[in-house]
Amino acid sequence: MLTAKPLTLEQAARRAGAWAWSEGQLYEVLGEWSRTSLEAGAKVYFDSVSQHHAWRSGLWKERLVGRLVQAQPGSWPEPSPGLLEPPSEVARAVLAALSRVEGDEARLGSYCRVVLARAAAGYRSWLRVCNPASDRPIVRALEMALADVLRDWQEGTELLVRLLDEAGGAGAGDEAVAKAAEASAELERLWVGQGFW
Repeated sequence: MLTAKPLTLEQAARRAGAWAWSEGQLYEVLGEWSRTSLEAGAKVYFDSVSQHHAWRSGLWKERLVGRLVQAQPGSWPEPSPGLLEPPSEVARAVLAALSRVEGDEARLGSYCRVVLARAAAGYRSWLRVCNPASDRPIVRALEMALADVLRDWQEGTELLVRLLDEAGGAGAGDEAVAKAAEASAELERLWVGQGFW
């Protein structure tokens, strides 16, 4: 359902390019986490979700090509490199901060509580400016991407809860909780009020 002024072709192409870039960067960060995680469940989870980011990046690159072909009939269907860019300088800062997070609980906290939560909100926001008549392929892609993000969010949150519970109450448990909260807060501070997507 359209709840705001629809995007122009150029705006939609730039948004698809920004999401393709963002998802591609998250693929790299999460792939590195899968190699350096200590807990087996976190290793498997980060490897899995890194592949989901790669898939979503490809999804948006495909939509970007379609948008450019529509905007420039007769042109070769290759996305302009200028469209595969970060949505903002905040995006660069957030991803740099995310790549520096250490520890499985801190990584899961920042990823699930901040990154996936904001990705879900961003995809839903984009859905609200899609024209149901002309943006049907984009709507379909958004619905698939959003469902994928929500599954990752649920699974990651369940894993975080398990790791925090296993860490125990006082001492190690308190430290794990504090690290997860600090990592989430640092990322949220960079992001709040800035938009990112």
